[in-house]
Amino acid sequence: MNWKEIEEVGHKDVPVLFPLGVIEEHGPHLPLATDIYFSYAISRKIKTEIENMGGKCLIAPPYYWGINHCTGAFPGSFSLKEETMKRVLNDIFENLSCFGFQRIYCINQHGDPLHIKTILDAIQESNKTHNMRIRLLMEPYDLSNYNLKGTEDHILVDGAEYPDSLFPEEDGLLDIHAGAYETAAMKYFYNEIVEKEAVKDLKDYSLSYKTIGTWLQGGETARNLVPSGYAGNPSEYEKKMESVETIFSILCKYVAKGIMS
Repeated sequence: MNWKEIEEVGHKDVPVLFPLGVIEEHGPHLPLATDIYFSYAISRKIKTEIENMGGKCLIAPPYYWGINHCTGAFPGSFSLKEETMKRVLNDIFENLSCFGFQRIYCINQHGDPLHIKTILDAIQESNKTHNMRIRLLMEPYDLSNYNLKGTEDHILVDGAEYPDSLFPEEDGLLDIHAGAYETAAMKYFYNEIVEKEAVKDLKDYSLSYKTIGTWLQGGETARNLVPSGYAGNPSEYEKKMESVETIFSILCKYVAKGIMS
C-alpha cells in the first residue's frame, strides 16, 4: 500500500492485525524467522476470513525483534532487553494511532514468557496513553502464567472449540519448540521452507514435565539439554499435518468473528 491508501482508511475504525515474533534458532531444519513467518501466515488467513464476511482489515509490517531467553545461547537468536522492546512497541503503536488506527490485534507466535509479558505491558501502556484498543491473542492455558482471567480488555482469548482428537496424549512428552507441531505448521503454510531431508534423521528431543524447568533456565543449560536446538520430535511432523490444517482453520475463523463482532 502507498501512503494515500493508508490515509484513506485511517480514522475509519479499520482493524489492524499486527504479526509479532522473533529471529531465533529453530533447529537445523527450520529458518531463524519461523515464528514471524508463522504469525504473518496466521494474520493473512484471519484477514481472508474477515474479507469473506464482508469486512476489511489491514496487516501491519511484522515485528521480529523480541526476547529469546530459552534459546539465547544459540547463534542466530537475537534478543532485546525488555525495556528496549517495550519502547519500540510503544513507538509503533503511537505511529499507528497517528495514522488513525485504534483497533490493533497482536498475533504473536513466540512463547518466551518474558517476550509475552513485555508485549502485554506495552499494550496496556499504549492503550492508556493513546486511548487505543490494542489486544493480544492468547490461548486459555497461558492466562494463569500472567495473572490474567481472560476478561481483560487488552487480550483476545481463543475461545474456539477444538475436537479432542486434535490433541492426542503424548505420554507426558512436550513438543514445544521446532518439533513435530511447529514443523508441520511451517510445512502447511510454507512448504518450500522446511528442510525435508534434514528432518528425516533428527532424533527425538521432546521435553518432559521434569526437564521443562531446565529448558526455561535458558543459556548453556538449555543448549546442553537440546544440543540441536529443537525441543520435540520434528521427524514425526507428517502425523500432525491434518491436525494443523484443522486447528488453524478453526482458530482463524474464530478470531475473525471476534474482530467483526
